[in-house]
Amino acid sequence: MNKEINRIKPILVVLALLVGVSAVYAVFSVFSGTPRIEITPSNMDLGNVTKDGFNYTFTVRNTGKKTLEIDKVSTSCGCTLAEIESNQIRPGESTGLRVTFNPKLMEEEVKGKISRIIFIKNSDPKNPEVEIKITANVIS
Repeated sequence: MNKEINRIKPILVVLALLVGVSAVYAVFSVFSGTPRIEITPSNMDLGNVTKDGFNYTFTVRNTGKKTLEIDKVSTSCGCTLAEIESNQIRPGESTGLRVTFNPKLMEEEVKGKISRIIFIKNSDPKNPEVEIKITANVIS
């Protein structure tokens, strides 16, 4: 039985070291902090919109403990433009994301329900790409 224990001891030591290293890494991650992106509102139904389109400014907030970097903002359609006021958002601060929908930029006349998505690539490790969905009913 002593021989079996002697064979198991090195394995237990290695396991204990792995658990210890994992615990230290987890504590370091919590205290060192990371950026966290929060969009307000996260989705929006604009209801009836004329063919003149719409403009709306969303709030992009960093609720984390490190500066949030906005890498890229894109949209699902060329008729929708999105511009971020600042590509770097410090902890606790926010910036505007101005979104413009212009149905006149589309090849065909648009009427009825539309759905567009804004994609925001950023440095939040839990949400590296956030999507905002906008819906509306385009009327004459």
